[in-house]
Amino acid sequence: MAFSSRRRFLQYASLTSLGVAAAKLGGCASPSKDTATGGEATPSPAKGGTIRVLSWPGYEDKAVISKFEQDTGTRVEFKNYVGGEQMLQLVSQSPPGTYDSIVADAEYLPKLIALGVIEPLKVEDFPEFSNYVPAYQEMPLFYDQGKMMAIATRYGFYGMAYNTDVVSADKAGDWNFLLSPELKGKVAMFDWYLPNMGDFSLAVFPNRENPYDLTDAELQKVKEWMLKLKPNLSLISQNFQDVTNSFLTGGVIAAPIGDWLIQNLVADGHKNFTAIIPKQGAIRWSEGATLAGSSKNKPQTLEWMRYMTQAEPQARLANVAASKCQVPNLKAIDLMNEAEKSLLGYVPDPKVSGKTVAEVKTAATTPRRLPVKQSDKVWQDIYNEFKTS
Repeated sequence: MAFSSRRRFLQYASLTSLGVAAAKLGGCASPSKDTATGGEATPSPAKGGTIRVLSWPGYEDKAVISKFEQDTGTRVEFKNYVGGEQMLQLVSQSPPGTYDSIVADAEYLPKLIALGVIEPLKVEDFPEFSNYVPAYQEMPLFYDQGKMMAIATRYGFYGMAYNTDVVSADKAGDWNFLLSPELKGKVAMFDWYLPNMGDFSLAVFPNRENPYDLTDAELQKVKEWMLKLKPNLSLISQNFQDVTNSFLTGGVIAAPIGDWLIQNLVADGHKNFTAIIPKQGAIRWSEGATLAGSSKNKPQTLEWMRYMTQAEPQARLANVAASKCQVPNLKAIDLMNEAEKSLLGYVPDPKVSGKTVAEVKTAATTPRRLPVKQSDKVWQDIYNEFKTS
């Protein structure tokens, strides 16, 4: 199998920067105080060889990975995917040992666990874990029966993105604004059912702890809300360039895509775009690095995973061209310049004393999950019906 760092996602580039949706949970047990026993983990430095990582784009950026490769002599080859379903397909179709680590969306960890392809980690193998923001020290979705199965690497928000020249913050602060007649033909969506239906569930059932835990009757109400939205849509696409173009040309002025795209546009000098969390709440995506049980390079892989928890790599990961995001290591913030801090919300929130914008957004969002009471397919069928209606 061929591995590539950027080739697979060039088609998703924005006009002036490469963009990727972080686009971003089945029930796992909450973490216990006890330390998990993990495979062949070792805190000793490991050098040389080649490890292979399956991940969303961004981790292969030279600003992130070069120092690790130089310091350890270990080469890291990346295979990029877009969306959890594609990740599962690649894992299922690949021989054991193909990947040493899988950087997965948190909600897909239960599926990887069920497939038996990842193994528990030891908390003490990751000294930087003590510098993590509390939400990602205690993230239940990264644990299974008290054992840590992934170490958080980055996260972000699926709030309301909008053009500030034509949309006020008051209007954008309510998901129901997407149903407004003034938005007819002016709304875009990234084409993935999980984040979209999670946000739409919150529009109907505000601030629900798990917007993916719906009865059949409640899911029907979400479907009805979605069908009301359909006349306002001008674009549903997995091509990030299409979404970017639609914002830049003025054809689209609002979208339930959150920060990932808008932060890239702002970084490119387009100050008339932003994203906020509506009053009903929004979805938060989370990625974590796992250790493949079939890896033949576990010492080197764990060394890379430790490296990715450090402040410097996370500071760079937060600002790569592929996507802008938040990172769990709080010390990474000190290594960012003022423009980077402002872009990512690591500045005081004007409305909440003593908190940063990123902290307030984290508290106002809920982790993306998988459907609880229905199968994935039931939700996907509703989403596909919505797209083709």
